Amino acid sequence: MENSCAWKMTQYAFQHQYIKGNVLFSYETTKACYINILSYNCSQIIHYTLSDNSRILPEGHNVIHYLDADSTIEIRSEDESNHLLVVLIPPGNLHFFHDKYQQESARFANGFMTKSDARFRFLFEQLHGLPETDLLYRMRSELIILEVIFHQIQLLGVDSKDTQQVIVMKEHYEKIRLVKEIIDEDLSKNHSIPALAKQVGTNMQYLKKYFKQYFGTTVMNYVVEKKMEYAKELILTGNYLVSDVARMTGYKHSTHFTTAFKRHFGFIPNSLKYGFLIQQGTEILIDFEYVLGCL
Repeated sequence: MENSCAWKMTQYAFQHQYIKGNVLFSYETTKACYINILSYNCSQIIHYTLSDNSRILPEGHNVIHYLDADSTIEIRSEDESNHLLVVLIPPGNLHFFHDKYQQESARFANGFMTKSDARFRFLFEQLHGLPETDLLYRMRSELIILEVIFHQIQLLGVDSKDTQQVIVMKEHYEKIRLVKEIIDEDLSKNHSIPALAKQVGTNMQYLKKYFKQYFGTTVMNYVVEKKMEYAKELILTGNYLVSDVARMTGYKHSTHFTTAFKRHFGFIPNSLKYGFLIQQGTEILIDFEYVLGCL
């Protein structure tokens, strides 16, 4: 399938295309620009051509090239699992990176390739999971795409100052991701921010700042959200008392759990439990009536 090349323009003069699935994408530049190809971590190898020079983008990698005016771009996405974001950026909007790129032409002869970090993976997962339905989808997808572009430019800005800083930043991002994994691993535990920071080898201020930047919420709000979603799943199984669910999500007292649950969902856990039981009773009654009808 061939892409129509209907570029979308942001207010910051970035043009972008979000490519999904099996697509042949082609374009000819009208002005000198940077082309940035960003791929979802689950995408397969991408073949692309820049002015007749064939190249390969490994899965889960990003690449940026400088192109003169009248350069041709062709990207062959040959797998349904592929999700790519193609961005055209005027050199003036990347002046901090552009100067270094021009000064070190040998280093950037094949472009500048980086592996997608956890932040990119998180944003692409959000984009991938959006239901394509209406205006709200388009608005939300545009916001996520802008955040992807922002994150990439932020990393390029760091690289333009000191290559080593990129490594440090990525290591720190991995520490933030590790904090999330520690929280997800056992929702019956109650973690403190100082303890989490110490566990992954960073400080409390850094953890609070970059966790929110990374996942769009504070550490403690994330903990509560995960606990409440887990609690809801447990209640809906019909196998646990509210007191059991409270204990399994780290609350010593059922009353404290009930308060937190109501604050999060707007109703008490018992109402969810009773609603589940009523639904189960209705389904049993329907099955019983069906059996009687077959006699």
